[in-house]
Amino acid sequence: MPYFELSKDEIAFPPAYFADIDGLVAVGGDMTVERLLLAYNSGIYYWHYPLKHIKWWSPDPRIVLMIDSFELSENRLDNLQDEFRVGVNTNFEKVLRLCQQVYNIQDSMSNEWLSERAVRSFLELHKKGFAHAVEVWKGDQLVGGLFGVAIGKLFFGEYLVSSVENADELALLYLMKKLKKREFEFLDMQKETLFFEGVAYDELSRIEYVSRCKENAEKYADTIVEL
Repeated sequence: MPYFELSKDEIAFPPAYFADIDGLVAVGGDMTVERLLLAYNSGIYYWHYPLKHIKWWSPDPRIVLMIDSFELSENRLDNLQDEFRVGVNTNFEKVLRLCQQVYNIQDSMSNEWLSERAVRSFLELHKKGFAHAVEVWKGDQLVGGLFGVAIGKLFFGEYLVSSVENADELALLYLMKKLKKREFEFLDMQKETLFFEGVAYDELSRIEYVSRCKENAEKYADTIVEL
């Protein structure tokens, strides 16, 4: 199936349902804040291997964690918090740098690679109030965390990272507790970026997922979410 090539001069995407069997919607364009926000609101996300063109995806089905039905173990969360210290948005860039330290392996250069171009874009999203990070500390050392983008009642997860056992689990559980308290609808897991063993994931068809993203965008277009 042919793909759409985006222009840098126009911030627009083809409909997500034009995606090919793997979920690829389009290539090219840029990673400005405006384009990234439009992508999230259109049910599309960016993902690409290092040194290649930017690619935009909308897989079918979409992996999510539905907030209402997520079974949060308070005991497990409490036990993990006895072992670590958790923060939110206290050092956003440090979480991104930890992701690079863990995932940017020169010999493999896999699709987990976090490029400097992406880092700059997420830092700009953070400055504008859209991107958030959960940080997990062991003493004064950052040992895990996650980051993503919050729009309205949806949280779009990007990376989950850990340099020690259980730090990533704590980051995810802590975020889910926050999202439950603020009555979010779901945490988007894309299709592989936040995979975590032992967590029961939900699936939404592309049609339903895109519909929920667009409804959320219409209702909360310019709302900055606090975690």
